[in-house]
Amino acid sequence: MMMKRVAIVAAMLGVLALSYQTASAKCAPLIKEAREQLASAKLSKSDDAKVKSLLTEADKLTEAKNHIDAVKKANEALDILKMK
Repeated sequence: MMMKRVAIVAAMLGVLALSYQTASAKCAPLIKEAREQLASAKLSKSDDAKVKSLLTEADKLTEAKNHIDAVKKANEALDILKMK
């Protein structure tokens, strides 16, 4: 019974590690894509400021190795850019 629990915990840790690696590989390209779209976007001043703020936050989260939240912020910025 104990071996089964150890195997389940090991599998769960493996899944978590894999999802973290996937997020870390995504954040930089998403931030880059958003910055490229921002350069040519026609946004209101408030939307422009919001996107810039989200991307700055995403950069800081990436530097802090918080890739999952960085991806969320970059996606929020892209959502605003795609609405316009």
